[in-house]
Amino acid sequence: MRKEPLCYCGVSTDLKMSRIPTNPGRRFLGYQRYEIGEGCGFFRWVDPAIEEEHYKTLLAAHIKKSDRCHCQRRQGRSKFRVAAIIIVVVVVLMLAIMFFV
Repeated sequence: MRKEPLCYCGVSTDLKMSRIPTNPGRRFLGYQRYEIGEGCGFFRWVDPAIEEEHYKTLLAAHIKKSDRCHCQRRQGRSKFRVAAIIIVVVVVLMLAIMFFV
């Protein structure tokens, strides 16, 4: 069982992936709340740097496309949840009307 190192606060670190054009796809260990700028600032690269600009460009484009697809899926799930909630409310109201009339 592999354990990630602890940050300077003694909290377990999260494995994350860089999404910036200068280090696309490069994995790093960071404080659990790294994205919102809180914590001790622990940071350590896991993967070596990519030297070839061509590969950086390809990876950055792939990550951008992947993020766009992920966002679209999330929006689709939100629409589904709203529709499901509306259906449940309508069914509950119909059952209430049937039993109380």
